[in-house]
Amino acid sequence: MAGRRARSWRDRRKTLTAKVVSVGNLTFGGTGKTPTVIYLATRFLDAGRRIAILSRGYGAQGPEGNDEAQVIARHLPALPHFQDPDRHRAGSKVDGQFDLFLLDDGFQHHPLHRDFDLVLVDATDPFGGGWCPPGGRLREPLSSLARADGVVITRADQVEREDLGATMREIRARTTAPVATARFAPACAADLTGLAVLVACGIGNPHAFVATVRELGADVAATRIFRDHHAFSPDDAASLAADGRPVVVTEKDAVELQPLWPADGPPLHVVTIEFTFVEGGEPLLAALDAAIA
Repeated sequence: MAGRRARSWRDRRKTLTAKVVSVGNLTFGGTGKTPTVIYLATRFLDAGRRIAILSRGYGAQGPEGNDEAQVIARHLPALPHFQDPDRHRAGSKVDGQFDLFLLDDGFQHHPLHRDFDLVLVDATDPFGGGWCPPGGRLREPLSSLARADGVVITRADQVEREDLGATMREIRARTTAPVATARFAPACAADLTGLAVLVACGIGNPHAFVATVRELGADVAATRIFRDHHAFSPDDAASLAADGRPVVVTEKDAVELQPLWPADGPPLHVVTIEFTFVEGGEPLLAALDAAIA
């Protein structure tokens, strides 16, 4: 109708009473959303916020939720986590019980309004080849960074300083939001120093995980790479165990592999990672706190 402005998708976003903070990315593949969500959730809980997580629940096959939900539950077992492709529907059912929702993998979930959009960019493969499928791994064009309220370049410790600077310039050319760098500090209950291992993983960025295992001092003698969100079967577990070498996996893959691991198989070592800011964390967190105050 004349005189009326066409409503954009932003105008049509549904809202919740609680504040909403989204953690997302631009590329298909692992940028470290789960450890980042755990870091932010812990920080908000320590500040006394009543929080819950909303996520799509991709690949969920039971009441425990998908592998990401189970990893989060291992670290924060009392943290409520609601999985539903319709994040507004999930949040509406419990909206009055919380004052903050963390929206896991929400940058492309346009129907729900959020108060802060945090975008993660993996320093080891920042822009997915620079193209959307089929030419690359971008979920949407780089110009979409203009929507971000904050950007974190993850795995900043795994690239040369010059490459990190080039990524920073590409990001700053597209957004005025605060940009920080971060690393994922790895840990393993076993000492992997000098140990010849088989690395197995079904995650979005397997090469970064192999580099992490080497960072822990292991000798990566072989690798078995599965597709992201691979549903491990008893045959998969038996095949990996048959190699005979100790097997090193991510915490996400361990959720499925540990219950299937043969009792007489070689050791199955699980690497955990902890989100840690390197540079720029304070101004980014200040912007986040201001947005949800």
